[in-house]
Amino acid sequence: MLRLSYRKAPHPSGSGWCLAPDPESAPLVRAIVADVETGMSLIAIARKLNDAGVPVPRDHHAQLQGRPMGGRRHGRDFEQFRWPSGTLSKVLRSPSLVGHRIHKGQTVRDPARSSGSRPRRSTNALLTAVAHCSGCDGRMYFAARDGYPHGDCACRATARGDVCSAPASMRSDWLESYAVTQYREATRTNVPVTREILLKSGARVTVAKGRCGGGPARLTGPGTSRLSFVLGSCTGRHTG
Repeated sequence: MLRLSYRKAPHPSGSGWCLAPDPESAPLVRAIVADVETGMSLIAIARKLNDAGVPVPRDHHAQLQGRPMGGRRHGRDFEQFRWPSGTLSKVLRSPSLVGHRIHKGQTVRDPARSSGSRPRRSTNALLTAVAHCSGCDGRMYFAARDGYPHGDCACRATARGDVCSAPASMRSDWLESYAVTQYREATRTNVPVTREILLKSGARVTVAKGRCGGGPARLTGPGTSRLSFVLGSCTGRHTG
């Protein structure tokens, strides 16, 4: 969890350490809270910070260490990372905002020692890093649907702090079926298709934003006219 407005400082008693307001980041946090109190949405606040070029905590720390800002995230290179609304929500709800020291999501009241870095979660979604939104060229991610056996594969530009002019979304089972069929047609094989195979072969599925309406026909399957499939140097595209 990010602690934007506090840093470690000698305890006033002269024994040990405490958390004290960071004179550089505390004004930023106060400005964010003030915007929230006026009714501004977190998406709008994130966009305001990005438009103003305000460094995210990670970039701010890099500047203090004399390192360049930005880096690689979600398969894309950034000169400077962007503020996502999800990060703002976590920060504003965190007990660390009022000076609590947090360990494993709980306020620390006794000495605590971390057991090491948190392992990165793996994913079973077939099209992670394979499916992309044509509106912003960003990756699409799986989102579960409550009460349904399938989910959706959707553009997450807002979560990244980006703005997509035409965010795409499609039922995950339809999109996965399309990708598997296209892969098998392009390779003339009938092998089980896994995410690792798709990534290794350079497979890429691009999804355009769909139109509203369409009647009962929309419930029978995907509109393949807004889908394209690329496998290395071989390209397949359905229209209809």
